[in-house]
Amino acid sequence: MTIDYGSINYVAVLVGIVINMALGALWYSGLAFAGPWMKLTGITREYIEEHKDETYQSYAVAVVASAALVFALAIVIQLTGAASAVDGLALGLYAGIGFVASTYAVTYTFEGRPIRLYLINVGYSVVGFAVIGVLMASWN
Repeated sequence: MTIDYGSINYVAVLVGIVINMALGALWYSGLAFAGPWMKLTGITREYIEEHKDETYQSYAVAVVASAALVFALAIVIQLTGAASAVDGLALGLYAGIGFVASTYAVTYTFEGRPIRLYLINVGYSVVGFAVIGVLMASWN
């Protein structure tokens, strides 16, 4: 196995990071799941307002995590030779379901957390991996 870092499309990686961040902003917005997510986590608008000066830390972590997942998926796509949207979609779904959803399933079960919260949080990851997989495999 040889990873060719020179053949990774770094522009696509940057676009993937932006897409992942935008998807997260949409996913956890009032247009999608903000209300149910806030209710299930106990986070209130007052809490968010009180801690708004600290959100830069959360966004910094989100950007770094997005960069790690997009870059890792780019490497997996390169190593498998995926070169079509369908291949990228399949790999993204395998990664999202196989790594994220399965890992969180155990955690959420042992923590007794609501299935609806699991579906909201894992849904974001699975959809994100799928979209990024399509992007990375298609944009060679």
